[in-house]
Amino acid sequence: MMPARGSESQRLVRETMIAAGGYWRPLAAVARLLEELGELAELLGDGPAPELGGELADLWIITTALADQFLAEVPEPGTDASGSIGTDGARLVIAAGPIARVVNHYDGPKVPREGVPMPSLTASIAEFHRLLAALASELGVGLGDAVRSKLAAIHRRGDIERFARDGFDPSTAPVLARLADEPSTAALAGRLWGAPELSAGDSPREWATAISGSLEMFAKAAGPEHLEGYAIELPPGPVTGAGTSGPTASRLGALVAALDPGATAGEEPELNLAGTALLAGTLPAGGLGAIVLLRPTP
Repeated sequence: MMPARGSESQRLVRETMIAAGGYWRPLAAVARLLEELGELAELLGDGPAPELGGELADLWIITTALADQFLAEVPEPGTDASGSIGTDGARLVIAAGPIARVVNHYDGPKVPREGVPMPSLTASIAEFHRLLAALASELGVGLGDAVRSKLAAIHRRGDIERFARDGFDPSTAPVLARLADEPSTAALAGRLWGAPELSAGDSPREWATAISGSLEMFAKAAGPEHLEGYAIELPPGPVTGAGTSGPTASRLGALVAALDPGATAGEEPELNLAGTALLAGTLPAGGLGAIVLLRPTP
C-alpha cells in the first residue's frame, strides 16, 4: 500500500517510479535534473519548440519524485505560477542550486558552513515548481497536461525498467508497506523511512553496515524535512556474536551499540548520528516481528 500524500499528479509520479523499479538515489536525481535543464536551455535558445512541454514536464516529474522520497507534499503542476521570470530559463537554473546543495548534504559529502542555514529540500522544490509554472505560463505550455501526457508515455514505453534505481531506497522499504497494512501503525507509516531487510544470520555489526548509509541520510534530513522515524524490522532468533538469544530489548541494544558505540543505555537508548540525536525504541506492530523505531529527539 502506498501512502496517500500530495496531489493526484504526485500520486501518479509515485506509481510510475515504483512501476519502473523504484526511486533514483537523490544525487542521481540531481544529475538528471541538470541534464534536463541543459536540454531545456538548448530548446529555449532555438526558440519555441513542440518539445518544450515534455522538457518542462520532465523537470516537474524529477523534482516531484525527489520531494516524494523525502515525504513532502507537492500540489498539482502549475498551481502557483506567480511572477514573471522571462523565457530564457536562467532563474530556473538558479532555483536548482539550492536543491543540489541540500541533496549534496543529505546524500553526499557537503558539510554545511557554520552559521549559514541550509535550506530544506521541501522549500527549495516548492520554489523551483513556482518558477517552473511561471515559465510554462509565459511559454504558453499547460504544465499539468504536459506532466500527465509524459507520465502516460512513460507507462507505454517498452523499456520503463531503464528508469529503475540501482540500490536500496529507504522511502519505499518493504517494512513500510507492512506497517501501512497493520491497523496499529498505519497512521504512522506515512511519515517514516525504513531499513533494508536484514538477515537473521548476520551480526549486529553487519546489520549496522547494511543500515548506515540510509540511516545517516535520515539523520541529516529528519529535522528539516519533518521525517518522524526510521523503522527497522529485526530478524527473529538469537543475535549472532552477542552472547544472547533473548528478547527484543537485547537485540535492540546490540544494534544500537553497533550503530553508535557511545550510545546511552536505557529503555530507549539514545544514539548520535550525523550530529542528530535519535531515540531507539520498539514499535508494537500486531502480527509483525520486532520493529525498532529510531526517531529524532523532541
